Amino acid sequence: MTCPLNVDESSAGPTAILDSIVTGAKSPEETLENLDKFGIEWHVTAEGSLMLKYWQVGAQDFMSPERAATIRSIGSAPRQSDELDWLSKNLQNIREEYGGQWVAIHGNEIVAASANLADLMDQIPGLDRPLITQIPTDPVVWTSIYAC
Repeated sequence: MTCPLNVDESSAGPTAILDSIVTGAKSPEETLENLDKFGIEWHVTAEGSLMLKYWQVGAQDFMSPERAATIRSIGSAPRQSDELDWLSKNLQNIREEYGGQWVAIHGNEIVAASANLADLMDQIPGLDRPLITQIPTDPVVWTSIYAC
């Protein structure tokens, strides 16, 4: 069975995912079912807006490992924290091989990769909620100035 997705190879981000799912859905409820099937967490607001939880590399070396340990001890970890930690630890090597591609991570390994999201989804119909993200081609740098 293939997923009814229609995503342009240059697409990136949560709106591209939503656009691809909406293309194959006949109703809002079917869109939500597809999001569940792909492991993408969602929330419908009281006003009827759809909010998506989407993991993407936001910044490398955002803070020191010591500071990260403190922050991580305060809050609860997301469902896919093991895969996120594995991706972060191996990002340089993964970027060299998969930069610019969509990947599916399951059990701390890349189980499928493709230049576009539709092809990736066709490769993983039987997987239970893999982490799906697009691998950046270059290091992601967060440029901010923090007040003292």
